[in-house]
Formats: sequence, structure tokens, C-alpha cells
Amino acid sequence: MTNTISRRTLLAGAAGLGSAALLAACGKDAVPADTGTVTLNVWGGVPPESGPAALFAAFTAKYPNIKVNYTRYVNDDQGNLKLDTALQGGLDIDVVVSYARSALAKRVEAGLLTDLTGRLAGDATLKVFAPGAEPASNNFFDGKAYSVPASRSVETVLANKSLLDKAGITVPEDWTAADFRAIAKELSGDGVYGCLTPPDLARQKIGPDFTYKAGGRESNFDDPAFRENFQLRLDMMAEKSAVPMTEIIAQKWDAFAQTPFLTGKVGMWISQPFVLRYIKDTKEYPHDFQTILLPLPAPQKGVRFWNTGGYGDNVAITKKSPHQDAAFTLLRFWLGEGAARMVPGGRLPSLPGGDTAVLAADLGGPDAAKLFDERSLVTNLLTSDARIPVDTVQTAHAEISTIMNGLNQRLLLGNISLDEWARTAKEQCDAAIKKVG
Repeated sequence: MTNTISRRTLLAGAAGLGSAALLAACGKDAVPADTGTVTLNVWGGVPPESGPAALFAAFTAKYPNIKVNYTRYVNDDQGNLKLDTALQGGLDIDVVVSYARSALAKRVEAGLLTDLTGRLAGDATLKVFAPGAEPASNNFFDGKAYSVPASRSVETVLANKSLLDKAGITVPEDWTAADFRAIAKELSGDGVYGCLTPPDLARQKIGPDFTYKAGGRESNFDDPAFRENFQLRLDMMAEKSAVPMTEIIAQKWDAFAQTPFLTGKVGMWISQPFVLRYIKDTKEYPHDFQTILLPLPAPQKGVRFWNTGGYGDNVAITKKSPHQDAAFTLLRFWLGEGAARMVPGGRLPSLPGGDTAVLAADLGGPDAAKLFDERSLVTNLLTSDARIPVDTVQTAHAEISTIMNGLNQRLLLGNISLDEWARTAKEQCDAAIKKVG
């Protein structure tokens, strides 16, 4: 039975959006030292209508002397290159949001971002993102913080409920990767793949810094979990219960993964809350099925594992910005009371707290009862006790990401064997670490 979350609940909790248990904890906002009217140029990857426009309007209403110009860049290779070129070329950018850790690492290594360590450590609320905080929830470089995560994303399995019901499948709450594969096989056929991709077993099993051995002086790609992970995917692609890499590339489903799910071409899709905005956009993605959110399957039954989500939307202040105080005031508002404005676009706050019913109503939107199994929004997303891994080793991370993206694609396209993948990954990544170490 599905529990309906009323929009009235959201309205009744509207006070919670401003004070939101989310965030009154932020205490008194810093008053920027800049005098007169300040204009902050902000670059981010989220469409304005999916939260940023509301966020910045609320910010300017509270701080009328600080205006915000928002530029949306596409968070892909080309978009990130455009942003990096703008940053290095001297374009006026005060605040920037990085999404992939590799993109953040490049900007830190290039000396483009302000060291926020002191500001965070001295802030009553944001000190949870400073070095030394436990548990860790931010990325650090040589023990310093150059950004703050504005979102916390639990990864779930989004499933086409109509396909599950038609096949008579009930997913067990304590399901495993083996169960996932079996269900994907049952859902496959008649032009449908059971899933886009299977779970990342290596990340689930190893957790933080899974690509490095202890100490960060050597890569970890000889760990058996990586072989197990890729063997599962190769096997599922071969049996057509997962989409072949050739089709993912041909259809550009690596960049537009929402398309095969919302057109009914795949039954299950592993992703994070931000994709809910595509499900709610029925004009662009019309569909007639409910989406149910399922917990990630365990690699092994009864063994605790790591969720493959993460802290993200890393908000940073550029080193060249002449408005450091005003920019930090925006950063504090963004993570504090302003965080509620990003929820409708699928960005859940990185700071704890908030009324679950309010968050669920905002996530689901006015058509939640039609589009979602609403109970699953709460039980498997908002009240999840998932362990989120936070990586602490950054050595040659950007270069390792480039190496592995290429090798992974070659393996999944059938151009190299799993043995060759393992040998080459270890050799090349070890060399990259040694080069900078």
C-alpha cells in the first residue's frame, strides 16, 4: 500500500523551508565586508529552473546589496573544458560548482580556488566540512578544504513498477547482486533490457579510497573486487540483461541515461536523487508508469556495504574573486536556509535535519502519486541509513580518472581482456602516482 504525501503537508511546513530543521543550525550569517552593491558571478551545472533561480532570489531578498548572475554550464567534458578555459582566461567568476571529484581536483591543482580551511574551521555549523571532522564529508587536498558539498546523495535503484508488476516480481528488501541479476534477466526481452548497468561491486565492497591501497602510494586495481565487478557487467551484457556498451555509446546513453529508462527500454536504473527532475518532466519525458526507488542490492547477503552515492555539488570560491566575504556569505546561505530551494530539483541538503514529509513532497512534486511509489521516496531515500564513502586520497586522481575511463571503455567494448585491463590499470596508475609522488 502506498502512502500519499499531501502537498498540504509541504505548505503546512513552509516555515520549515526557511528555518527548516535544515538549517536554522547555521546560526547568524556572516556580514560581508564588501561595501556597496556587489555582483557575484556564479557558474553551475544545474538548470536555473531546477533550483538555482529560487535559491539566488531568496538570497538577494535577504542580502539586497549582493546580486547574483548565474551561468549554467553543461556538466560534461566539453562543458567542464569551457569552464576551465574561462577560469584560466580571467573571466569574472566568483563562485563555481564542481561535480566530478576529478574536475574539482584539476581546479585545485591549477591554483584556481580559494583555501576555505580557516573559514570552515571557524564556523559553528560548517566546521563539519573542515579537515579533522568525523565522519568525513568533504574532499581535502593536502589537508586543506577548497570547496563545500551542497548535497548528499544516496544512490538507489530506480525501477519501472509496471514492468515489475507485469512480471509478478516482488523485490526482497535484503536483496543481493545475484538477485539483481536474476530480476534483470526476468525483465529482459521484447526490446527491453533489465537494467542499464549493474551495481559497482568494487566501490560497495571497498568503500572510501577504493582505487588506492592504504597510504595512497599505490593503486588498488589488483583487488579481486574490481575483477568481480567487471565480470558481472560483462556477463550481464552478454546475456542482454544489461545494455551493451556499444549501444550506450551509439545512443549517447552515457550522457542521457534518463532516456532509456523513461522510454521503457530499461527496467532498472541505478542513480542519485537529482534524476528525479527528469521523471517529473513529463512534457519532455512522457511515460505512463510509476517509478519505485529500491535500496542498492548487497554484494553479499548479510554483509554490510557502502552506498555508491556521495557528497557533491562542490561549491567553491575562486581565488581571483575580489568579493571573498560576499561569496562566503552566499556559500553559507546555499548550504543553510537556501538548501531547501534546491530540493525540487533533486538536490538533497548536505547538512542533516529537515522535515521528511516536506522533503518528500518537494522531491515528488504535485504529481507524486502518479509518478512515484511515494513510500519508497521516504523509506529508501530520505530515511536511508546508507554509508556514504568520502575519499581522502587525491594523489594523481585526475590523471587516474582519465586512464581508467579509457581502459574501462575498451574493456566493455571488448577491445581488451579483463586480464589485460587489470595489468594495464595497475601499471599505468602506479606510474601516475609515482610521477607526482
